[in-house]
Amino acid sequence: MTHERVVVGRTVERRRVVDFLEAVAGGPVRLVLEGEPGIGKTTVWAEGVASASERGFHVLSCRPVEAETQLGYAALGDLLGPVHDAVLEALPSPQRHAIDVALLREEPESGADDESTLQRAVAVATLGVLRLLACEVPTLVAIDDAQWLD
Repeated sequence: MTHERVVVGRTVERRRVVDFLEAVAGGPVRLVLEGEPGIGKTTVWAEGVASASERGFHVLSCRPVEAETQLGYAALGDLLGPVHDAVLEALPSPQRHAIDVALLREEPESGADDESTLQRAVAVATLGVLRLLACEVPTLVAIDDAQWLD
């Protein structure tokens, strides 16, 4: 049995999400949902994520929590978890290795560069993944509670 989620109210915000998803065809866009805690941002966010998925977007999403701020790349693991290995294999070797190290799939190379070099490589690799995915179909990166990103 499936439970369909019914959202009541927030008509203006929900319309902005629809407009945002429709604007993706024109190129990169962003949408930020802001407001006081408890007003329904996560509900609107979740509806937008579901709508993007229904429209055939690649959807990379995460919902970091405060406890994860001390865990490097925790949210990145959530974002890239559903990405097929074939996409990661299309990255240049140093970028693929950086992602694998960040996601704890591989050990860092002995004598590896410092943390800032790894961070840069992971950032470049993440951008590479997003570009590869976006070449196929529209891609949505949806982050709820971005203040808790590491």
